[in-house]
This record gives sequence, structure tokens and C-alpha cells, in this order.
Amino acid sequence: MLTAVAGGADLKIIGSLTNRLGYDMVAAPNIKTPKDLRGKRFGVQTLAGTVWLGAMLGLEHLGLEAKRDNITFLVIGDQTVATQALEGGQIDVTVLDGVFSRRLKQKGFTILAELQKANIPFSSQGLVALGAFLQEQRQTMEGVMKGLLESIAFCLAPKNKSAVLATITKRLKLADASVAEDGYQDVINGVERKPYPVIEGLRNIQRLMKIRNPALDKVKIEDMIDDRILRRLDESGFIDQLAKTYPAK
Repeated sequence: MLTAVAGGADLKIIGSLTNRLGYDMVAAPNIKTPKDLRGKRFGVQTLAGTVWLGAMLGLEHLGLEAKRDNITFLVIGDQTVATQALEGGQIDVTVLDGVFSRRLKQKGFTILAELQKANIPFSSQGLVALGAFLQEQRQTMEGVMKGLLESIAFCLAPKNKSAVLATITKRLKLADASVAEDGYQDVINGVERKPYPVIEGLRNIQRLMKIRNPALDKVKIEDMIDDRILRRLDESGFIDQLAKTYPAK
């Protein structure tokens, strides 16, 4: 989205489901401390995507810098492929969602950092609309937002856990029920009940992406956000009513 806006696209973020970095940094069993990553191979999906951004922020959190510490990024593939590459020794470290990292931990791989606990601002999933469509079809977008908010409330309510697990299992085509449980925990711990876009999370993305694309520096993050629909629904009591309909306890 940042790249598109820098190129002139009129896009607006109207909601952000996740506002913290949620990955675990997982390394080979012989790597025990952050300093052991110097000179190692870091597997990512692309050299500008969410996994790479998570890797860069994770290294910063651990006091490391890819160039200074001679850490090489290798384009491997998605998290499933990266998991296999780490197990097979093609890479030394990567960042993974808990659904993948927990299984590797059981096999003796090292969890160098649980980045969700570090509370690092980061926006990785959101609801985005064309600015013109948002202006012309505001009622439609409000309906979409209401549906999204109710789905969030439904998923976060413990009484609906079995239905959520069934959906995760079906949609991700999982054969192992324990893997679905890990995915469920990621949802519970990461998704915002009131999904306001967070400027700091977007600025972290801009700061790192402009290393590869200097044109992104001219984008005003504030102009990318239009949370008026969400704010109106919040102030009207709509979200609080959902919390009563789908209680978190």
C-alpha cells in the first residue's frame, strides 16, 4: 500500500486488525544467543515483504544490524517453506507465526525472541479502500466494518472457540488439531477488538521500506488513515454492545 500511495494511488486504511509485531524469531538448535546470529543466513519470503520487515525489527530489538553483523537474507518462500528450510539446514534463522514456531521449539530449535511480548508497533493486516469508493459508498463501507467488527468479537469470545477452531482447520486445510489450536492462540493474542490504525506501526514500515525505495519518504502516513467510520461506530456504542453479545470471559 505504501508503494502504491507513493506512486499516486488514493488508498485509505479504515481499520487495522493487528498493530504489534507478532512473530517469533526461531533459530537452529546450535544458535543459543542473539550474538550467535552474526554471519548467519536469515530466511525471508521476499526482500521487502512483511516477513523481511519483521526480521529487521526483530534484529533491531536484539541489538543487531544485518549489514554490520554480516547477516545475509535469503529469499526462501512463505512460512511453510521457511520452516522446512530451517529444519533442513538451508537457513539458520527466520521469523514465524506461533503456529509454526511452537512445533519447532518442541523439536529443539531455539526461540531467540517472542516479539509479540516486546510490543513493537507494526501493522500487518488491515482493511483498505479506494478513497473515492469510501466517499461514494460510505454506507456500504460501514456495513463491511460492522461485519468485520462482529467477526472479531465472535472469534475472541471463548464460547465460540470450537467454531473458530473448525474454521481454522478447514480454511488452512490442517490435519493436526494441535496446529489449529496454535493458530487460535495467535488470533486471541494478536487481533484488536477495536482495530484502529496505529501511526507508529505504519511509520516503522515506512522507515524500513524507504531503505529500498526512497520515494516512500514523501508519503504522509497520517493522510493514509481514515478511521471516521470506525470511530463513529465506537462512539455510538456499537463495539461495546458486541462485547456484551460476545463476552471475552
